[in-house]
Amino acid sequence: MENYNAIIKITEKRNSLLNFTKEELIGWEEPIWGWTKLNVDGSVIQPGSKSACGGLIRDWTGRTIVGFSMNIEICTITMAELWGIYVGVKLVSGLGIAKLVMESDSKCAMTLIQKMSTEIHGSSSLIRSIKELLVKMKSVEVRHIYRETNFCIDTLAKLGEEHKPRIKFWEQPLPCLFHHFFTGASNVKFSRVVVQ
Repeated sequence: MENYNAIIKITEKRNSLLNFTKEELIGWEEPIWGWTKLNVDGSVIQPGSKSACGGLIRDWTGRTIVGFSMNIEICTITMAELWGIYVGVKLVSGLGIAKLVMESDSKCAMTLIQKMSTEIHGSSSLIRSIKELLVKMKSVEVRHIYRETNFCIDTLAKLGEEHKPRIKFWEQPLPCLFHHFFTGASNVKFSRVVVQ
């Protein structure tokens, strides 16, 4: 009887936890007309090893404006994400883009950019530089996205680990990204369970 009561309690606890989650269908989406989207990602194979970042700038039709990947040498994953954001925002600024949706799957990096004070963080000068670039734009939306919507950029970031410490730019999608572009253009969605 004691085991039965324990099983009932575990089942009740599991059911109550399930009430706090829901399944969502997620995938890359174009920005609204007239806006440009910057997706970025960082990559660190393991702590103390090579780090890299990548990004992709696309218009409201999903057309690639420019993509990049960069070898950063050694840093934390948050620093790699912030470098990706910085390089991407610098590119966007240089292109004269005024309306930007910026997305990353790093909740930490997005929070650091949206916070008012950066003085207590080790990357405060990089965060401040990002904020200074963003303030100059007409309209900016900063969004955290789930990993499943950022597979394409994850691939670009990992490519950065393969070359010397510098930035590489691409104006045309790379063949290794075609299936990612196809899923985005076809409006393919991925299932994900999220906490409500």
